[in-house]
Amino acid sequence: MIKRPNFSVRSGNAALRWIACLSLTCVLISTAAIAAKSENSNDDSFRHIEISGISLATPFDQIAGILTAQGYTEINSRLFTKQGELQNSRRTIFRIEIEDNTDLHRITYHRSLSGGRVKTAGGDEPIPEYEVDMAQQFYRLMCENIPKNEMKERQCEPSTAYSIAAGNGRFVRINDHYSIQLDVTAANSTIGIQHTQ
Repeated sequence: MIKRPNFSVRSGNAALRWIACLSLTCVLISTAAIAAKSENSNDDSFRHIEISGISLATPFDQIAGILTAQGYTEINSRLFTKQGELQNSRRTIFRIEIEDNTDLHRITYHRSLSGGRVKTAGGDEPIPEYEVDMAQQFYRLMCENIPKNEMKERQCEPSTAYSIAAGNGRFVRINDHYSIQLDVTAANSTIGIQHTQ
């Protein structure tokens, strides 16, 4: 009669205990590596998403050159503005604010209409074409491919041609380090991203 090998993990079977422990350790390390790679991949999405050609990954000393090439005026190293004419003497005012220190990196973009009669919600006018793609990229990072309860927490509103918004205009924490601000209509918009340590 052939004796079956004993694969039970008992005190007398140290080799099998060692193999089981090693296997469990390998599984835990692999799981942690995959999670870290996924988090780094997501972090890259946040670091490289652009607002008017700049991102959190853009070196601070290059920001002024990129924005002034687009017609922005540098008020100081952290504030840039631009104005454009619209019909009926109404102006579009663009403002970009930069915060860059050891604890906080933030870019915030604002667009508003001034002069004449300004509707706060934008009414039946669509979001300007030059802003739609940027707003949709932020909306995808903030509101798509997440569970419904997270969509509710982030106050994700349905994206339309007239409004792309979440968080009631406030910064909403997306993960341990990144927050996004998104409120875009035809009349005005605010889009922001920030990284905290």
